[in-house]
This record gives sequence, structure tokens and C-alpha cells, in this order.
Amino acid sequence: MRITDRMIVNNTLSYLQRGRERLGDAQTRVVTGRRLQRSSDNPADVERAMTLASELRMVEKQNSNLKTTRDWLSGTDVGIQNLNDTLIEARSLALRSKNDTFSENERRAFSRQIGEMLNGAMSIANTQQGGNYLFSGQQVKTEPFDIQGGTIVYQGDNADINHIVEVGQTMTINVTGVAGNNLGVFGALNALQSLQQGLEANDTASIDDFMNQTDSVMEDLFAAQSAIGVRMQRVDATSQRFDQRETDLKQLYSQLVDANMAEVITEMNAESTAYEMSLATTARIMPRSLLDFLR
Repeated sequence: MRITDRMIVNNTLSYLQRGRERLGDAQTRVVTGRRLQRSSDNPADVERAMTLASELRMVEKQNSNLKTTRDWLSGTDVGIQNLNDTLIEARSLALRSKNDTFSENERRAFSRQIGEMLNGAMSIANTQQGGNYLFSGQQVKTEPFDIQGGTIVYQGDNADINHIVEVGQTMTINVTGVAGNNLGVFGALNALQSLQQGLEANDTASIDDFMNQTDSVMEDLFAAQSAIGVRMQRVDATSQRFDQRETDLKQLYSQLVDANMAEVITEMNAESTAYEMSLATTARIMPRSLLDFLR
């Protein structure tokens, strides 16, 4: 078979093109830090990488949902604790005001203090988390408590809000404003209002009623807080597992997709040297001109 000049030129250009492509691929791996650039690089590894990426996105989403759940539980826990603290302070003030040495005017002064505590308790009961009311049940866009005609009214519902904590598992994250045998938050607000009105009227019997009522209401609040604490522990434990799983998946994905920089830089340098040598060799063996064909 006769080897023509055109065949030599075409083969030489083909070899140079393949060398240039290998150098380009090596340069791309160095720049991106990725071993896998396209599905044809290694179909089995690419498929595995896609599976890992999908699982990683799912774990990250679950972890994000858990953080939202944790924030809601934490906000509820703080709100109930603040309400408990308010009741404890009000009980102390109520016991002081029961002393027979206080006059009617002095008890009215106590009443005004209780009124300020009631205002603070109303603010606590209407706490929002991320634009949603914590104690409204599922009516999260409705302010749970309001005073209408001198009466405290609850405007939410008594429905649970459930969040997914793991695949196929949900958890109740809220405490409604009327949860408990003694109406919980709602009962606490009513007790404070009754005490305020009783002290305003110089009715010392209202103090005993308040003490008895808050004993029962605080049982509701303590029970709710205890339940929240258990749920927070579960969320924290689950979140730790997801954090570890996320770390493991990222390591597996990196091992599969990311390039060994020392190896790819060495490879790029080798391909660059080979390409430059090919160019130099080609320049020496193919310096043909028209005079070469006229000899």
C-alpha cells in the first residue's frame, strides 16, 4: 500500500488532535478539581455519584427541616418558661398583698403591677416564630389571644402541628393556648386577670383563688414543658445522626468525584510535555515545500 503525503499529514494531525484533547482534559481536571467531567468518563462511577448526590440532598433537606422543628420547640419552651416565671412573680406579689396591713389604695397599686404582668403575659402568649404564632394551634396566622370587652378570648384552635422528623415518622411540635386539663396558657391569663380585678376591688379572697388556680395551671405548663424537652432531645439525637450521615456522604462523594490534585497535575505536566514534543517532532519531519516535489 502506497503511503501518500496526504496520509502522513492526516495521521500526524490526528495524533496531534488527540494529544491536544488529552491535555485539555487534564487541564480541566486541574482547574475544576473533578475527576469525573462527563458520563462517558466512567459510567458506573457517574451513576454512583448521582445516587450519592441525590441522597445527600435528601439528608440536607431533612436536616434543614429538623432545624426548623428545633427552633419551634425552643421558642415554645422559652415562651412557657417566661409565662411560668411571670406566674411565680405574680404569686409572690399576691402573697404580699394579702397582708392585712395594706390599705385598699395599696392593693390597687398591687393591681396595677399585676396588670403590667398580664400585659407581659399576653405578649408571651402571642409570641411569633418565623411569622407564625406559637400557641394558635394550626391557625398559625391568627393571633391566639385578645381582650374583647374586658374578656380574654382564645382565637386559635386545639389542633396539633406535626413535622416529619424522619422518613415515615412525625412529631407534634406545638402546644396550643388551651392545652391541658386547666387550659394551660389560657388559664394562666385568666388567673392573672382575675387577680388584677380582685385586688382592684380590694377582695382578698381573690388571692386564695389565684393561688389555687395557678397551682393547677402551672401543672399544665410544667407538663407541656416536660413534653417539649423530650421532643427536643429526640430532635437533637436525630439531627446528630443526620449530621454524621451528611459528613459520610460528602466524603464518599468526594472520593468518587474529586480528583487527586497531585496526580492530575503530574498528568497535566506529562501531557503538556508530550504535546510539545509532538509539535517539535512534527515540525522537523514535515518541513516539505514545493521544491521537494520538483526534485
